[in-house]
Amino acid sequence: MTQKQDIHGTDWDYLIILDACRYDYFRDNYEGFLEGDLKKVKSRGSATPEWLWNTFDGRRYNYNYISANPYINGQGLSLGDLVSGQDRDWSAADKFTNIVDSWIHDWDEEINTVRPEDFRKTAEENLDGSKTIIHFIQPHRPFISLGETDFDWAPKNKLEDEEESTLRKILDTTRPIWNPLFELTPYRFQTKVKEILGLGNNYEKLAREQGEEQVKQYYTEDLRLALEQVEKLVEQLEGKIIVTSDHGELLGEGGWGHSIGRKEKELVEVPWLEVKGAVDD
Repeated sequence: MTQKQDIHGTDWDYLIILDACRYDYFRDNYEGFLEGDLKKVKSRGSATPEWLWNTFDGRRYNYNYISANPYINGQGLSLGDLVSGQDRDWSAADKFTNIVDSWIHDWDEEINTVRPEDFRKTAEENLDGSKTIIHFIQPHRPFISLGETDFDWAPKNKLEDEEESTLRKILDTTRPIWNPLFELTPYRFQTKVKEILGLGNNYEKLAREQGEEQVKQYYTEDLRLALEQVEKLVEQLEGKIIVTSDHGELLGEGGWGHSIGRKEKELVEVPWLEVKGAVDD
């Protein structure tokens, strides 16, 4: 069964999303924080936008969506507005009954993300009794455990109308011409080109400078930071709780990070944990 089938075919009350969380790393770390029945499911996307338009592709959903990720926003911008080269009119504001933009209220400019403890508090304050999706941004970069300060959140920049570079504007305009061929090249080549042009988030450069094992440790530490807050959140929730992810992350298996349209198991195999010990209604 795919994750999409589980989401729409399971009678859950709370769906907790850990952004960019791989199944194997979750499996190896969750037991210190949560109890439950864990299985591996296949995501319908290898990046958040792809997961959204493939998973929530039908009617309007009577869900309360509390989000630390700017792709899920109540500002009315579509994924086509936020994702370069994608002609998509999918908009969270059109799909979900209510959206809480934690990424606006809780954004920490010092570390350029939403701290998991701040997000948990916002989630607890915005429970309205309806089915609720609670979308943590960790273990997605920037790594809090590293203290990254220069990670570029492109969708947030666009939502805030920040000026794009001339080079990025040219590339975005001409993307339909060059992108089909570019996507056929090896992932490491794509990453290197983006690094040379000053685009992207230099994941591979970080791995070279810090060492691959150290980057994996940062990822693990940020996952555990999120799990610590999920544990506290679960104590406040009543009903059936699922913990899952939108997509995984490449950590040196042919590349680093994630992007739309990829099929590696590290990107599409995600956890599905039915939490035990949650208080019943």
